[in-house]
Amino acid sequence: MTEIVAVILMVLFWLMIAQMAGFAIYLRINKLSVGGVAPVHPFLFKLAKLAMFACWFALFMQSAGLYSLLSFEQSLMFQFVSLVLFLIGFTVQAIAYINLGLNLKFGIPDEAETNNTTLQVNGLYRFSRNPMYLGFFLMTIAACFYVPNPVVWALALFTIGVHHWIVLREEEFLKRAFGNAWVDYTLRVRRYV
Repeated sequence: MTEIVAVILMVLFWLMIAQMAGFAIYLRINKLSVGGVAPVHPFLFKLAKLAMFACWFALFMQSAGLYSLLSFEQSLMFQFVSLVLFLIGFTVQAIAYINLGLNLKFGIPDEAETNNTTLQVNGLYRFSRNPMYLGFFLMTIAACFYVPNPVVWALALFTIGVHHWIVLREEEFLKRAFGNAWVDYTLRVRRYV
């Protein structure tokens, strides 16, 4: 069972990389930018993205057997919980990517792009205002279960905290950009779940 969990996690990790790379290529082909204006200090914004990826990469390294970061014994139950969380998180964020379509930005759209931005309220966005972040958080928590290591846990706490702050700042932008439509949406749909 341990090997099956490891193989599935490795496959999901590479699917996630392929999905993100594919979407970036699609945007470049269509001459669209995925980069927006960082809603928090740019260094902190990039550091949080790097910390999140480091958690996922630790999970990959552990599942591939390339390097062990275990601080204590990894139980089969934790492996299974990790697999379930990562699978759900991967699925949620992948669907959220698709639902956002060309509105996807890492950060806030600049002034020129704001007029071309639409409020996404369909798909998973009917149930969560931030399903992509929810998926990322679940994948990061999965890494904590799969790689029981205080460094991974610290990185996860840091990145989830900063990304929550990013969500709050992005929601301020959405309120300014969409006014009453945004306020009505927040009354119907919760921030994460």
